[in-house]
Amino acid sequence: MLASLVVVASCGFHPGKAAPDGGGVGDAPDAPDAPDAPALDATLDAPAPVDCWGRWHDHTVRFSAPQPLATVNSTVFDRDPFVAPDELTLFVSSSRTMALGSSDLWIATRTSTAVAFDTPTLLSTVSSTGGESKFSFTANGLYGVVGSDRTGGKGAIDVWETSRAAVGDPWGVPVQTHLGQVNTVDADHDPTISADGLHLYLAPTTGGQHLVVASRASLTANFGAPVAITELDSGTGDADPSVSADERVIVFSSNRTGAGATGGNVWYAVRAGATDPFGTPMPVPDVNSNSADGDPHVSSDGCRLYFASDRTAGQDWDIFVASVQ
Repeated sequence: MLASLVVVASCGFHPGKAAPDGGGVGDAPDAPDAPDAPALDATLDAPAPVDCWGRWHDHTVRFSAPQPLATVNSTVFDRDPFVAPDELTLFVSSSRTMALGSSDLWIATRTSTAVAFDTPTLLSTVSSTGGESKFSFTANGLYGVVGSDRTGGKGAIDVWETSRAAVGDPWGVPVQTHLGQVNTVDADHDPTISADGLHLYLAPTTGGQHLVVASRASLTANFGAPVAITELDSGTGDADPSVSADERVIVFSSNRTGAGATGGNVWYAVRAGATDPFGTPMPVPDVNSNSADGDPHVSSDGCRLYFASDRTAGQDWDIFVASVQ
């Protein structure tokens, strides 16, 4: 999250089916049956799936009007959404009820993407008496990272890690075993782990908030010192990195101008390969407002953008979702 703005306290479808056989029937014995008409291939009859990530890459991505997640939002701040790859589980940072600390991690589930999320419940094993912000985990659902100012770290907000043996098991109590070179005495915001668990994106405040990435060679290795993603540095404050599974698309929040809206806005950049520099950042169309917008997270298929905003009058930060059109 943008340090200047905060204090830690949903595409493809295949309708249609093959046409029925059009076999003719002859009544007279000397009249041959008409040949069957060839069945239509369903793939020719149905629209192609929406290639959402392709639209990000060619800069044609457009979104529906953002909608608040009414069953998830509370009257206090709700931020840092992260959805599991199947979009049936949502994690948010919230100060509702002050259950343990200034902000805690909450989890909401649903039975399908066609229905709303249930009311969130406290993720007690990862929350603390301090404050928790962004939580994210690998594609296999076994390793996660969280931002927290709990005691025992280097200072301010640190990155902590947690794991579990199998999906469905409780998350373990966060530790810092592999993060010795990542954390600083300043605030190290917005940790986002890559799908394979080998790259950790975050937004430290040292020298002005900016985007960095730390790497490691294997899941049992320690992360190295973070490296600045200089091509994305605006000098005005950049935060909240979220990357696609192939790490070729990054979505983030920024105080830079050019989005056509005031306040912090949501931006994105793309690159040809996972080790190439990112191209020129562009504002995400159709979602930014003249209020503060940030904490973006894109669904695994690239078709939905979850984010937080304080645009609703009389409300604190809320969670919104917009779909690719």
